[in-house]
Amino acid sequence: MQTTAPRPAGRAPRTGLMRHLELPAEVMFIGVLVIVASLPLVTSLAAAGAGAVLLREMAETERTPTVGRFLRLLAGSVRQPVVLLAPAAALAVAGLDVLALAAGVPGGRPIGLLVALALTFVVLVGIRGAAQWRPGEAWRTTLADAAASVPRDWRGSLMLAGAVVVLAVVAFEAPAFTVILPGFLVMAAVAVEGRRTR
Repeated sequence: MQTTAPRPAGRAPRTGLMRHLELPAEVMFIGVLVIVASLPLVTSLAAAGAGAVLLREMAETERTPTVGRFLRLLAGSVRQPVVLLAPAAALAVAGLDVLALAAGVPGGRPIGLLVALALTFVVLVGIRGAAQWRPGEAWRTTLADAAASVPRDWRGSLMLAGAVVVLAVVAFEAPAFTVILPGFLVMAAVAVEGRRTR
């Protein structure tokens, strides 16, 4: 029998117009937290995981996301080396790929295409892993589960790939919105994972 976590004390249930106004504002707030925490780049996976936890708490218990809660989740996450090494490895491979293409290495285009496909897979694993992660869980296990879910739930993976493309276009056309877009990507990932577990 499924139980719902109790609503935090001191906050009345949101109804009507206030609920519709607070929800996007809190998603945008989480997006700002995620992008600020991702500035070193290697912390991007940990930041997305912390943002996903805040979003789930907000949806399931109407817990208001706070900077303090985000920082505690982030600190707990970065204690695991794999959460920092995975983005660093992806960035290194992407950088080498760009350098190889720019230098005109023979066979660079086919290799570049293969590396681009591999990086797409890695990005999808990272997004899905962030949405699946729970405080106290091992990132290694979470990422392994996420890697298995990318081909198994290919419809969800296509949805997330579409979300990445749409948000990239928005960021290109309106760079001022870049600071809030990670919140919408994390929300899309949480929604896809929620759909898969129902």
